[in-house]
Amino acid sequence: MSSSGIQTRQQTGQSAKAKKPTAKSTEVANTSVMEDTEHQGAERVMTDTEFKAFVVRSFIALDTYESRLCRLETEMSTITEKHNDFEKALQYQEQHVDDFQAIKQENMSLKRNFNGQQEEVKILKDKIERMEQYSRSFNLRFVGVPEEKSENTLEKIRDIVHKKFSLPKSCVEYAHRVGRIGDRPRHVICKFFARPDRRTILEKKKTVLKDEPYYVTTDLTTNELSLKKKAAPTLKRLYEEGKKPRYRSGKVYVDNIEQCLDG
Repeated sequence: MSSSGIQTRQQTGQSAKAKKPTAKSTEVANTSVMEDTEHQGAERVMTDTEFKAFVVRSFIALDTYESRLCRLETEMSTITEKHNDFEKALQYQEQHVDDFQAIKQENMSLKRNFNGQQEEVKILKDKIERMEQYSRSFNLRFVGVPEEKSENTLEKIRDIVHKKFSLPKSCVEYAHRVGRIGDRPRHVICKFFARPDRRTILEKKKTVLKDEPYYVTTDLTTNELSLKKKAAPTLKRLYEEGKKPRYRSGKVYVDNIEQCLDG
């Protein structure tokens, strides 16, 4: 046998020996094949089940996301509208801020003018009050003098002044009745030419007219009359206490000391 033939056999024998599997390798190979087969089967079952569940979950999630998206879009739309309204309001305010400032300044000016006019009215009222008080400082008011039809009121008062107070009839400038005709005699306003004659009557009236149905008092302005009514309770109390109070311009004095008014 040639050497080449011997080598060929050896190679064939080695090849055959190398390809002959052992029992252990055969078992491992069989186990691997079985696991691959089971794994492929399990993957096939899970894929079908999970796919259906995945599809269902996907649709549910999609609906949820769509609802949220719609809600967000609505909220964004509302926020946008509010923002636009705010921008418009801001622009309006910016456009009219000058007008507002002008109106504010005008209002302040009107307020100052109003306060000034109030002060001016008060000053004018005080002036009118003083003028009226001065004019009435020549007057006296006769209360309760019997009233007759077609009487000469001036002559009646002149007779009283002359007979009761011993003053000339000519000291009386004029006399007239005031008020509505009723059951009681109306008051008589009498004006004197000189205030000393008027003062004489005021000083003697309590003694001279104490038995007469009428009396004499000062002719007060409306404001003075209101003040005297407020002082009346104090005057009455002081008289009852035996004091000699004096009333002047809304105030009560005793021995030239101002007294606190009651109430």
